[in-house]
Amino acid sequence: ITLCLFFRWQKIFMFPLWSKLAVFWNKAFLTIIVLLIVLFFDAVREVKKYSAVHVSEKVVNVNTSAFDHIQMKLFRSQRNLYLSGFSLFLWLVLRRIVTLLTQLAKGMTTQAALEVQVNNTTEAAKKYITENEMLQQ
Repeated sequence: ITLCLFFRWQKIFMFPLWSKLAVFWNKAFLTIIVLLIVLFFDAVREVKKYSAVHVSEKVVNVNTSAFDHIQMKLFRSQRNLYLSGFSLFLWLVLRRIVTLLTQLAKGMTTQAALEVQVNNTTEAAKKYITENEMLQQ
C-alpha cells in the first residue's frame, strides 16, 4: 500500500513543470527569509527605542496622553517583534521539513530501485540454481 501511494506521489512530483519552478522557488524562499530577518531586526530596534523612551518618560512625569501614546508604540513594536520572530522561526522550520522530505523521497526512490534489483537478482539466482541441479542430475 505504501509503495503504491509512494509511486502515485512520485508521478505527481515528476512533472517537468516542477523542475522549472524549483529554481524560482529557491530564490523566492531565500528572499522571504531575508525579508523576515530585516523585519525582525527592525522590530528589535523599535522595541529598544520605545523601551528607552519609556524609562526616560516615566522619570520626567509627562502628561498621560503622551505616556499612553508611547505605551501604544511600544506595544506595537513588541507585537511586530513577536510576529516577525515567530514567522522567521516557522519559515526556517518549514525549509528544514521540505529539505528532509526531499531527502526522504530520494532515499525511498533509491530503496525501491534497489529492491527491484535485488528481487530480479534473486529470481535469476534461483533459476540458475534449479537449472544447475537439473544439469547435475
